[in-house]
This record gives sequence, C-alpha cells and structure tokens, in this order.
Amino acid sequence: MTELDRRPDAAAALEALEAARVERARLGELGRWSEAGEAALGTLRRILSYSSPDIVGPDLGGLVYVAGSPRPGIQHSARHGHPVPPERLNATQSMLLVNHGTEPQLAAELAHRALRSFNWRDVGSFWYSVLTLVYLDEGEAAQLHLDRATTRSGWAKSTAVPVLRARVAAVNGDPVTAAELLVPFVTQGGPDQFTEVAVAWAIEALVELGELDRADDLLRSHSLSGSLEAVFDRAEVLAARGLLSMAIGNPESAYDDFIACGRELARWGVSNPAVIPWRSRAALSAAATGRATVALPLAEDELSGSRRWGTARAIGTALRAVGLVDTGGRDIDLLKKAIDVLARSGARSTLMQAQYELAVKLRIEGRHDEVQLALRDFRETAVATGNESWIERADDTIRRWSETGDTAKVSAKERKVANLAQAGLSNGEIAKRLRLTTSTVEFHLSNIYRKLAISGRGELRAVLVPIL
Repeated sequence: MTELDRRPDAAAALEALEAARVERARLGELGRWSEAGEAALGTLRRILSYSSPDIVGPDLGGLVYVAGSPRPGIQHSARHGHPVPPERLNATQSMLLVNHGTEPQLAAELAHRALRSFNWRDVGSFWYSVLTLVYLDEGEAAQLHLDRATTRSGWAKSTAVPVLRARVAAVNGDPVTAAELLVPFVTQGGPDQFTEVAVAWAIEALVELGELDRADDLLRSHSLSGSLEAVFDRAEVLAARGLLSMAIGNPESAYDDFIACGRELARWGVSNPAVIPWRSRAALSAAATGRATVALPLAEDELSGSRRWGTARAIGTALRAVGLVDTGGRDIDLLKKAIDVLARSGARSTLMQAQYELAVKLRIEGRHDEVQLALRDFRETAVATGNESWIERADDTIRRWSETGDTAKVSAKERKVANLAQAGLSNGEIAKRLRLTTSTVEFHLSNIYRKLAISGRGELRAVLVPIL
C-alpha cells in the first residue's frame, strides 16, 4: 500500500505526482515510453478517484508533453484555481496517444469525451483536448469548442482561448488571424503559462507572412535568440526559431535548431510528426546546406511516422519534404501526391508552398505546359489564405517567367552548381568542390539565373526550393 492509498490528502497526492515525474523520466531515459505513460496515467487515475482532491492544474506539470504545459512547482503562497476534474484523465490519455502517434481514433474519442463535459473551469482538460483535435486535423471541431467556450461564464478573460484560437487559425492556413491574436498577447500581457508557446506560434505566423523583422524582434525581446536552458516550451521555440533562420537564409542554424527540437521531443517520448514536423524541416535545411544524404532519410522517416498516424496534414507535409529532397527523379510525382493529400486537409499554407515548389521544379525540368497550371493553383491558394507576401511572390513569379518565356531544362551540372550556391558556397569554393574553373561556375550560374528568371545569388536562395 502506498502513502497515497493510506493518506488521501493533498500532501500525499503531491508526493505521488512528484514520484510519477521521477519515474516517467527514469523510464524515458531507458526508452520505455509506454511504461512511462502508464506510470503517469496510473498516478493521475488514483488521485482523481478521490471525490475532492486538493489538486490544481500546475501540480500536473511534467507528467506528459504538451505545448503550453503547466509548470510543476509554480504556485503562489495561497493555492488557487479549481480542483482538477475527472475529465483530465481522458484529456491526458488522449495527449499521450497523440505524442506516441498511435490509435488516433481512440485519441479522438477521449478528447471528445472530455469536451462533452460541462466541467469547463479546468483549462488543462480543455487545452489538451482541443490540441488533440488540432493534431487529428479536426480543425472545425476544435473551432466549435472554442466558440462554445467563449459563451461560458468565467472564460471571457481566459488566456487559453485566444491562444488556441490563433493556433487553430494558423494550422488552417490563416496566419493573418493567428498573428493578430498572438502578437498583442505576447507584447502587452505579463508572464503567463502560455507566453512561451504563444511567442513561438506568433513567430511562425509572422515568418509565414514574410514579416521577418517583426518575428526577429519578437524572438529577441523575449530573450529566445540564445540559450534556451531556462525555457520550458523549448521544442516549440526551437521549431519556430529554426523556421525564422531558414527564412532569413541561415539553414545551418535552422538545421541545428530542428535537430535540437527533435532531441527535446524524444526526451518526452514524442514521435508523432503531427506534433511538430521537425524531421521534414531538418531535411529541407540539410538539403539547403548541401547535405542531401542526410536530408532524404530524415524526410522518409517522417513519412513513415505520418502514415502510422494517418492524417492528411501529416502525410502531405512529409510527402512534400521527400519530394523536395529526392534525388532519384521522383520529386515532381511526390510533390503532386503531396498536393493531392494536402488539398484534403486544412493545411492551406503547406499546400500553397508545395504548389509553388512544384511550379519551380517543373520550370527546372523545362515542363512549361504544366508550369502555368501549377502557378495558377499556387496563386489561388495564396489569395484564399489572404497572405499578401505569397500573393506578391505568385504575381512576381508569373510576371518574370512570362517575360522570359520557355527555357531549356536545367542540366545536371547546373543543378550541382546551383545547389552549392544555395548552400552559401562562394564561386571559388564551388569550383574547388566540383573540380571546375571559376569561369565555368559563373557560366552555369548565369544559365540558372536566366532559366529561373532571377538576377543573382540572393534571389537564388530566395527561391526556397532545393535545386537537387
């Protein structure tokens, strides 16, 4: 019989929770994640079996991974908040299934079961369950529950609702709304449980909108540009910082952040690409630094995990990455498959990017009859998202390629030179790597610039598509 069984009070429950955190970490170090999850759930189940346990949300921090998780040990001198209700068990179990990337139908059932309750005062149950729906591609259902929450008394001032609403908007391809909700929250409000994750998600939205200076200012103003040792939501911050680094042309730093993000998630036993697609992002940054042999295994590993989870968003995102880094001639077919899959999800931003990348790939291959159709689809999606940065990119690309007309296929040698130039190598370094003269490198680059209708190395890197 444990101390908790003998003495069902708050002190015993807190001791049991701390023991569960220690046991979860121990089992995690051994890679025994199913047992680690069961240890956390078992303790939570016993605590919630009592009729009125004096346990509040922050007491449960560190049991499972969730973006914006409660911080264990953060309490004021007077304990406050509503006691954790039984629904938290269902919500926690659904999040564990999400993290492991298994049993999506059961995860959905548990999340819906928790949300059907009228125990709306427990922010944790609501947060875990809505995020579960987001990872399951059930954006409309998540939005419905958010709308419902705003009509409940006591939720008008909740910081959870606007942050979740912003996340749902972002994953459904509406970074404009996401930024409008998140930027004021993180710039005007004080420290909050959701501040770190809100900053990360705001940076992602701003990067998507092409507002890189604002994203960088936000990163620096919250002291997230250096060491993240004291940051609790490290995985989300690393993922956002990596996206910003890629956007400003620093793929090496991006790769380091994405790999660090993967290590942080692994520490929690999170293998599901739907949580953060760090492998596909690391693959693209690896390709941008000339490491094609590293890129493809990362992307294929993510595709395998995405297929196990089964959502269109995760599979389409992974297929896109595999297509972009493939060197075996499958790139265009894979990108087309990715677009078909993404079109069945709410991931309009990823769909838009894949459509643009397909157009570039078709241009490189000299398949000009298909290029115009791809550009038209790309622009239509950009307009649907209201993303002015990408609408401008679409219009500029259409104009340039129309003025240049049809061009020959990019040769294998030109691809090698262009890929190294995208990776940041100088003409002299490229010449040495490929055993060419500098003038030959310049000749190949001028051909690339003409065929893609760009003016130089800076615009080549701005193309955003690995030329492999």
